[in-house]
Amino acid sequence: MTTNRFTRSSMNSARLFILTVVTIASSVAGHRVFAEDVVTMPAVQKRIVATVSAPAHVQAASNTVLTASTAGIVSGLRVLPGETVRSGQTIAHLTGPTVSTDSARLAADLKSAQIRVSAATQAAAIEQQKLDEQLSTRDAVVRVRAELDTARQQLAAAQSAARSYTSFIAIGVPEPGVVTAVNAADGQYVSAGQALVTVAPSRGLHVVANLYGNDASLVTSGVKGVFLAEGADAPIDVVVQRALWSVTAPGQLEIWLNTAPGHALVTGTVGTVSLTASDDKRLAIPSTALVLDAGQWWVLVRDKNGNHRRRVVPGLPDGGWTSIMQGLSQDERVVVQDAYLLFHQDFATRYQQAD
Repeated sequence: MTTNRFTRSSMNSARLFILTVVTIASSVAGHRVFAEDVVTMPAVQKRIVATVSAPAHVQAASNTVLTASTAGIVSGLRVLPGETVRSGQTIAHLTGPTVSTDSARLAADLKSAQIRVSAATQAAAIEQQKLDEQLSTRDAVVRVRAELDTARQQLAAAQSAARSYTSFIAIGVPEPGVVTAVNAADGQYVSAGQALVTVAPSRGLHVVANLYGNDASLVTSGVKGVFLAEGADAPIDVVVQRALWSVTAPGQLEIWLNTAPGHALVTGTVGTVSLTASDDKRLAIPSTALVLDAGQWWVLVRDKNGNHRRRVVPGLPDGGWTSIMQGLSQDERVVVQDAYLLFHQDFATRYQQAD
């Protein structure tokens, strides 16, 4: 009985040993096959093209703010936001005690200048007649004519001052556009320099968009693309005029684009801008070779000694390829299949269980 138990136990141990050997052998063989089946490709020179899209709108480089030239009461202000205004249009006037006082003073100056011209004209005519009758001298005639010239100059200055003040108290539009804000009401008392109406010009317009992250790093001045307005049938060609990093929103790139000649823009139009950024021929690898780990990009470089981790700096992506700015040399082979799995296959050896 004891012998049978011992025999059965020995047989079980032998079977377990054989099974363990077979399992280890299979694992080693599988690992070798896996290692032999690693798919690699060399880094090659390739031209990469990338497309960046973002919402965009049309606006002027700066809006025109119409302000009160002097303290007074707003009169005749009837425009509303969204209303189109033309160049030279008067949209309001300033009235009130201050304006009335200044207008009365300028009117009195003008009246006095007119009286002086009239008196000087009569004096010159009389002196000329006396000279004709040999009752005066040429010097006297020259003197009264000089006084007439002075009076006329004073009249011209008074007239110019009156006209300037009329324009001064009139709120006029310097260039055509669309009213975007009305900051005062008809009959309201305003101080000198106070904003009354804001107008978005309809000339000198640009397409404006904001980009973030990798998209922002791809765009510089001179990059070309298209702008498709909402509801439009066809896009129009645009080119980046300037690109400015935002001070208030870190990581935001504001781009201003000009249209090709012959294309008119409308203030406030919204749509989508698509830009094409491209590199000259650069070193590139299939994007599947890239592994993101701990905030850095890596690849597995394959040589006769096996796989080796290499940190790289990727550039533009395009159709399954990514340019490499730093980290690789031409013809170096990188793992392009199961790169992430192979990159972390020794994770267990580096893993430390928490205490």
